[in-house]
Amino acid sequence: MAKLLVVDDQEANRYMLEVLLKGHGHTVVTASNGVEALASARQEPPEVIITDILMPEMDGFALCRAWKSDPNLSRIPLIFYTATYTDPKDEKFALSLGAERFIIKPTEPVRFMEILGQVLEEHREGKLAATVTPLEEEGVFLREYNQALIHKLEDKIWQLEQANKRLVQEVEERKRTEQEQEKLRAQLIQSQKMESLGTLAGGIAHDFNNLLSVMTGFTELALGTVQSTEVISQHLREVIQAGERAKNLVKKILTFSRLNTFEMKPLDLNKEVRQAVILLERTLPKMINVHTHLADDLKPINGDANELEQILINLATNAQDAMPQGGSLILETSNVRVDEGYNANYLKLAPGEYVLLQVSDTGQGMDALIREQIFDPFFTTKDLGKGTGLGLSTVYGIVKSHGGHISCYSEPGNGTTFKIFLPVFHDDDANQTQQVPEQRQPVGGNESILLVDDEKLLLELGETILSQVGYRVMTAQSGEEALDIYREHKDRLDLVITDLGMPGMGGYKTLKTILEINPQAKVVIASGYMATSHVKTALESGAAGYVAKPFGRMELLTKIREELDRK
Repeated sequence: MAKLLVVDDQEANRYMLEVLLKGHGHTVVTASNGVEALASARQEPPEVIITDILMPEMDGFALCRAWKSDPNLSRIPLIFYTATYTDPKDEKFALSLGAERFIIKPTEPVRFMEILGQVLEEHREGKLAATVTPLEEEGVFLREYNQALIHKLEDKIWQLEQANKRLVQEVEERKRTEQEQEKLRAQLIQSQKMESLGTLAGGIAHDFNNLLSVMTGFTELALGTVQSTEVISQHLREVIQAGERAKNLVKKILTFSRLNTFEMKPLDLNKEVRQAVILLERTLPKMINVHTHLADDLKPINGDANELEQILINLATNAQDAMPQGGSLILETSNVRVDEGYNANYLKLAPGEYVLLQVSDTGQGMDALIREQIFDPFFTTKDLGKGTGLGLSTVYGIVKSHGGHISCYSEPGNGTTFKIFLPVFHDDDANQTQQVPEQRQPVGGNESILLVDDEKLLLELGETILSQVGYRVMTAQSGEEALDIYREHKDRLDLVITDLGMPGMGGYKTLKTILEINPQAKVVIASGYMATSHVKTALESGAAGYVAKPFGRMELLTKIREELDRK
């Protein structure tokens, strides 16, 4: 048996592969990206590394280069295991970097273990050479992938759907003794499909945020020139309001794709329930009646409105499935106190004040065996292909991230009740959080600013907004062009604003290179992905600030003045 290193940024993927490998007696160490993998291997080298390709911070291709250039790691076999890069030229490129094998997800567990066994045998017999044969067209290859990534993801979704159909047919033909193996493989495929869908949704949301910035920005500029024409002004304000609604919709897409972080703030849970009920009454079947019993004196909680809405939608969807002939969905809120002793220990909550959200239905209910598994990832009682098994596990994760507790009460034929305990947001903390800095009209200046974005219209918008208030503006449509300008004019430039998601060098590398040229440089990053780990990494690496797309004129000018005035 061997010590193996598994690298994948998706926890579900790592878990599935770890279960398979440990089931065959191997020791498994995991990492979520190339940086973690290198650090782990240099401390305790594995016998084989198995890595995905599409990962943040350091992807699989970059990891392979670093791996094969490290004298202590270069002779350790590297296997690519990917669902994104699947063309023959992808395999050719991967093998040219020094990889021993290139396996496409999903692969039959038996076939996967057979390939792994071959690599281990060849490695132990000294038949594998640590040689790398670089391709002359490597630069062209990488640029093409940056441009074609969305199309590849769309193709992969279709391939995965076809694979799922084939798997359904295979499951029907398997013997009873192979059912557990089939279940594990189906879960793995579903996980990959959700990963691809999430990545695709995130990419679409990023591009849509760029378009929203252009539309709302130029509308604001137009509004400033027609104040005397009331009808036109009103029409333009309607466009801006529609842009704000679109912005909120994009945030929900990013939440689905796991590219958005929680925005915790004091909330009135009753208000969130009422808003969710409006949506549910439009989407649930007419034979399901929604009732609310909301406490008049309900205390505020600390939460994310979008995530709480997701809880209600997921629970309502489950209730709908449990009431195919119709019934009632009841939403209740109340203030509760969890005392020390039995209640605190039973609920696994700290003693104190909580708000209780209770969601009940009059459906068919569940027996004890099903009830004990409902929060497990991938567990579902629905037919194959009709449910992911992630709805209630997502609810569980959101509740835990809010510092709360969820429990389920159900019996066959007597409906189901979910009780969710959420901590009360105390007055002292609320007062401190609600202190709003003094608002002041953003002013311009005569400083010089470099705008960097691959969207030409966004550059035109930014240049127009900044020039109108006195700033001197330079623009660049790529990181490479921005560096050329910065090297020539660094003594005159007071601020750089760069997009993160750009082809070629990209915003993060542009930021790092500018700070290497001038450690005192002020660089503000802009992103349509909201506050993701990429934004956090950029801020930790020295970015002066962050502005989320789509941004309005006032928001942009305020952020620029704030960073220019910062000592």
